[in-house]
Amino acid sequence: MGLLLTAAVVAMVTIPELRSELAGEGNEGTLTVSSCEAHTKTHYGTHRRSTELQFSCMGNWTAQHDESSYRNVEVDTSSRFEAGSKIPVVQVDDTFEEPQDRDPGDDAAILALCLAMLAAGTYCLLTGFGSRNGPGFATSWNSLPARTITGPTLGGLFTLGVLAALVSAFAL
Repeated sequence: MGLLLTAAVVAMVTIPELRSELAGEGNEGTLTVSSCEAHTKTHYGTHRRSTELQFSCMGNWTAQHDESSYRNVEVDTSSRFEAGSKIPVVQVDDTFEEPQDRDPGDDAAILALCLAMLAAGTYCLLTGFGSRNGPGFATSWNSLPARTITGPTLGGLFTLGVLAALVSAFAL
């Protein structure tokens, strides 16, 4: 049941973001940079620690197609820019980001993993697999209702979700 709930919640959060990215929604504009700062982000792995250099620039943003503008907008950028530089920035709701940061492939991969989680969660719910003192995989597979139909369907959905996630993450 936990897999089903997690997949549903993650999908509900991801779908609007993906829809916005695919539709190209957002107000395009230009950020006139007043200052940029560099900061580091530390990633802790199982055997090592790595540090990533990140930048954030602040300045005034002006819309490209209408008269709206904002002062003191902060945007995470790919590099440091000199004061007075003009960079393209998209406003989406209350956030500002560079156009290349709007990558639909990552959100599509998350949704594909949700499909795989739904298939796995349904299998576990139908068979009791994964529960405390529950049956093993082979035993639970044999107890699957309408095994000739539900088995290939759930297995196919799981495989499709995993493959679509890999393709979306690496190819899109």
